[in-house]
Amino acid sequence: MKKGLKALLVSLLALSLAACSTPAKDPATEGDAGATEGDKIVIGVVVPSGDHGFTGESLAHAKAEAEAINASGQNIEVIVKDGLEASDQITSIENLLSSSDPDVIVLWPMEGEALRSAAQSITDAGVKLVIYDRLIDGFKADTFVGDIMGDNVGIGTQMGNYLTTFFADDDAVNYLRFIGDASTVGVQRSQGMDDVVDPAKFVQMKDTFVTNWSSETSQNLMEEWLAGATKEEIESLDLIVTHDDEITDGIMNALEAYTGGADLSNLRLMTSIGGRKETLEKFDNTKLGVKLITYYFAPGMVREAIRLGVSAAQGAEYTGATLTDGVYLIPTFAISNAGGDAKFDFEGYRGSDIFTERYSIFE
Repeated sequence: MKKGLKALLVSLLALSLAACSTPAKDPATEGDAGATEGDKIVIGVVVPSGDHGFTGESLAHAKAEAEAINASGQNIEVIVKDGLEASDQITSIENLLSSSDPDVIVLWPMEGEALRSAAQSITDAGVKLVIYDRLIDGFKADTFVGDIMGDNVGIGTQMGNYLTTFFADDDAVNYLRFIGDASTVGVQRSQGMDDVVDPAKFVQMKDTFVTNWSSETSQNLMEEWLAGATKEEIESLDLIVTHDDEITDGIMNALEAYTGGADLSNLRLMTSIGGRKETLEKFDNTKLGVKLITYYFAPGMVREAIRLGVSAAQGAEYTGATLTDGVYLIPTFAISNAGGDAKFDFEGYRGSDIFTERYSIFE
């Protein structure tokens, strides 16, 4: 049976039965859910655009994974589409469904709610759906394979536990927090930390700064805080919490350029997420006394989302992440020059296979 006809029949059957939504499923339990034998498996991948930073590197990794699979002789075609806005992603989904007859679409939503209807259109067409990195809250459907992402709550929990140990001898810890945005990513990372630190000891000095994942915005926000805070407030700052290495880079630019009268030596630690070599280099070379702990969250993780899509199309077992309550969580680890319970110091991380794979796209 041709795949397009099969998808149409599945869609009509779903409509006629008005079937209830079901939780995300492990493709290993789906049985013979792949394409008809002899048909080419088609995987559509829809991701944000980017020419630099995390998003740009992620797009490069997605294209590299697609090229490797397409050249592997497995009778699989991976088609990567990218766009700057949610509307671009919606158009890409419409085009994939109308012209490419996909078995699976892997979607990294720019905005969860803005892509909800488009995601529904994928599953209504009987096409399997994998959602990467950003959740569409409460989304369920018969052909929804599941969400796959870095363990954002787990990262926040590890971060909070590290901070509790690092500042164990301090009576109070004053900190600032900079997040990327108000999506599920930021909410989960903050939740994980807040659930384990002592709120009476860890005192947030100002409302959370939202940076839109921008180094420039982060630098501007930090400069504004330094300009508006009193000398006593600045000198009482112990910790800066961030959710991304590029955010951290912008903050460090502001701190290193600061020429006000306050002493910054009380600032002992910055937390971050990423593991970017540029951020590690910045902390290697800074004249400030501040140390870094960052949690591995790499652009190459998008490859695992594509691999999950291939496994789902083939009806094969997927083992690249841990399935927990319908969500595939990609494990993380700590990298630090501050000691403590970190898997790698900077040099150990730079010498690892993980580091080599992450930067393979630049070779």
